[in-house]
Order: sequence, then C-alpha cells, then structure tokens
Amino acid sequence: MSAVHALPTARILVIDDNESIHRDFRRILLPSQQDAVALAELEETLFGSTQRLSRTGFELDSAYQGEEGLAMSIRAQEEGRPYSMAFVDMRMPPGWDGVETIARLWERDPELQIAICSAYSDYSWQEMARRLDLRDRLLILKKPFDNIEIYQLATALVAKWRMSREAAARMVQLEAAVEKRTSELRNANQELQTQISERRRLEGQLALRHKLESIGQLAAGVAHEINTPIQYIGDSIHFLHAAYSDLATLQDQYEGLLALEHESVKAAEMCANVRQALAGTDAHFLRKEIPLACERALAGVDHVARIVRAMKELAHPRTHELAPADINEAIKSALLVSHNEYKYLAQLETHLGELPAVVCSVSELSQVLLNLIVNAAHAIEAAGRDVSTGRIVIRTALDGDHVTIAISDNGTGIPTAIADKIFDPFFTTKEIGKGTGQGLAIAFAVVAKHRGTLTFQSAEGQGTTFTVRLPIQPADVAAAVFE
Repeated sequence: MSAVHALPTARILVIDDNESIHRDFRRILLPSQQDAVALAELEETLFGSTQRLSRTGFELDSAYQGEEGLAMSIRAQEEGRPYSMAFVDMRMPPGWDGVETIARLWERDPELQIAICSAYSDYSWQEMARRLDLRDRLLILKKPFDNIEIYQLATALVAKWRMSREAAARMVQLEAAVEKRTSELRNANQELQTQISERRRLEGQLALRHKLESIGQLAAGVAHEINTPIQYIGDSIHFLHAAYSDLATLQDQYEGLLALEHESVKAAEMCANVRQALAGTDAHFLRKEIPLACERALAGVDHVARIVRAMKELAHPRTHELAPADINEAIKSALLVSHNEYKYLAQLETHLGELPAVVCSVSELSQVLLNLIVNAAHAIEAAGRDVSTGRIVIRTALDGDHVTIAISDNGTGIPTAIADKIFDPFFTTKEIGKGTGQGLAIAFAVVAKHRGTLTFQSAEGQGTTFTVRLPIQPADVAAAVFE
C-alpha cells in the first residue's frame, strides 16, 4: 500500500449526555493501530480505492451538556485554537436541547461545522430552519451510525472548515491587496493630476513666452506700422499750429477794426491792415484744409489705437476664459498686427463668411492665427516671391456645427520628408534666430484644447493651406476656463 500523508490536527467537540457515545467517537476518531487498519480496509472496500485515503489527525474533547459545550467552545476561541466541528446530540436533559445548543454555539462561532446526532425526530427540518440560520454548516446523522460514516463525516466537515477559513484568510489578503492597490492608484492618480496641472501651467508659460517672442519679432514691423500714421498725425498738427497762428493774427486785426468803427481815419488804416492779413492768411485755403487735417489726424489716432488694442489683446497674460467671440474680427486683428510681415511680400485676399459667435479663448486663437499668417509670409519670402507674385488667401466658412479657417500661401510648400514633424515641439526649418519651432506645436495644442483640429495640405514648391476647424460650442464648455 502507498504511504499515508498526515494532515494537521483538527479539534472536534462532542456534546452528548451519554458516556458510551463519547467512547464510540473516541474509538472511531482516535483509533488504536488495529482499529485504524480495519477502518482503512473498510474504506477500500466501500470506495474501491487502491490507495489509502489521507488521514486527518483529530483532537477530541467531550462535553455532556450544551452549557458545558458552549463554555469549552468560547475558551477554545480565546486560546486561538477554535473547534473545527462539533457532534451535538438532540436530547440532553436536563439542560439545553440540541437546537438551543447549536444556536448558542453559532452566536459565538458562526463558522463552526455541526453534525446533529439523534435517534429521534424531535424537530422537523422546517422547524429547525425557522430557529437556526442553517446555511451549509449543519448535517443530520441518524443513530445508530456506522464507524466509517462518522469518520468520513468528520473528515469532510473538518476539510470544509479549513477551506472556509483559508478562503476567509485569502479574502482578507485579497481585500488588503485591493485596498493597497486602490490606495496606490489613488496616490498615482493624485500625482498624475498634480503632474497634469503642472504641465498645463508650464504649457501656459511656454505659450506666453512664445507669444512674447512673437511680439518681439514683430516689434519692428509694428513700430513701422505705427510710425506712418504718427507721421501724418504730426504733419497735420504742425499745419494746424501754423494755421492757428495765422488765424489768430487775422482775428486780432478784425477786432482792432471793430474797435475803430466810429473813427473814419483810423478805420481806413485798419481796413488796409485786415486786407493785408487776410491775403497772407489765405483763409479760403485754410477753411478747406483744416477740416481735412483734423480728419487725417483722427484717422491716424484711430489706426494707432487699433494696432495698440490688437497688440494688447495678443500680449495680455490673462486666464483664458471661454466666451463667445467673433472669429472674423480676430482674423482682422491678427492681420493688422502682422501687416508689415506680409505687405511687401504678398497680396492679401480675405473671403470671410458669415459666422456665428464661437465659444473659445479668443486670445489663444489670435495667437494661432498670427502664427499661421506669419508662417505664410515667411514661406513666400523663402520662395523668392514679392508683392507682385506672392499671395495669401484667408477664408472662413460655416461647416455644420463647426467653423473653418483656411490660410493659404503660394510659398515653398512643406517637403514630404518632414510633413509628419511640423507639429513637433522645437522642430523648425528656419535658420537660427528666425524661429524656435514652437509656433505650430503651440497652435496645434491650442486648437486641440478647443476640441478642434489643425490640418494642412501642401505641395512642395507650390504652397500650403492650413485649416483650423473649431466647434461653435465645445462639448465641455461647462469647464468655462482653460488652465
């Protein structure tokens, strides 16, 4: 026969008021060597096994009343050596009966496996079900019983108790592991949110830095754009100052003449002076030119003010609140600021369709438009074109629940070899000092943040069209702010 593998000792409690029952349980569960061999042979006969079943070592304790059994069970738990199962007699006068005993045992040890041993049917199964939470912890063993029946029942219930405890312990381990993993994920998520916030902050700083760099690069052109209206404002003011001096002289002569109204001799002399002053003043010319000079000065002031407002809108480092904005006006402002970049290189065509207000951060989108316009001018310059041959075309249109902005040029175009890199941060084909490689990357990020798309079509040597497609109202407009 093959070797027998011993399992850890299991504690069993027998609660019965009959001393002979306790002796029978001891003989069956704690057999002598001769009884053990006989029991093994009986197992092989019953189950047809050619290999002897594994033996479970039992530790058996006896209680003769339910109260005593409960006390022993409580003490075993306090010692950390609880009973795996209990055999409980149904009738144990004068104390608790089996049902009462089982109810009390389960109050203190819900996992205890129990077999009821009885020759009588004091309770129906339905009655026991009403009094006890049966679940799967209770079996009924009718007296008289076979030895192998007792042994197999004890072995099965002990194994079940062990597996239940192992499962409970494993469940505790799993819960601890889940809690640990959940905590790790929670911490990782918090760290990720912190990193996202930090990245957004850095992206904001990078975008602002690029915006200020763009303004610096455009500063000379903007200064020139402002200088022209300032010059004719100055010329108009000088003219008005001289005209005022002449008119003041003429007015003085008129006032002197009026004062000598009744002195005919002196009046004649003053009239001659007035005629001389009037001839020198050329009053008719002044009456025509002074209003024109005022209009030129006011137009120049308005032009400068528009440039300054556009620059301020572009440069102002504020939080980018989402609000309805006029995209066509944003394009006009970007063209105004960048006018000096393209006016000597290309003719400008604008075809601005009727658009609804678009919920966006107009400050950020103005930066995108400015980048695309300046890039178009640079591409035309690199192609060797001038104002007679260069061409920039800007179109806006409504496309369902989106608006599109297309900015086309007939510059150098984008080589196929680098087409998949142009939106990469710090990638540039311009010479050192002409570009940082951040413009298109930032433009792409800004458009994506608006839940839009930035795409391009290009033919090398012929030109490029960049198309911005924006939702009229982003799906997450409730956020209301871009960090």
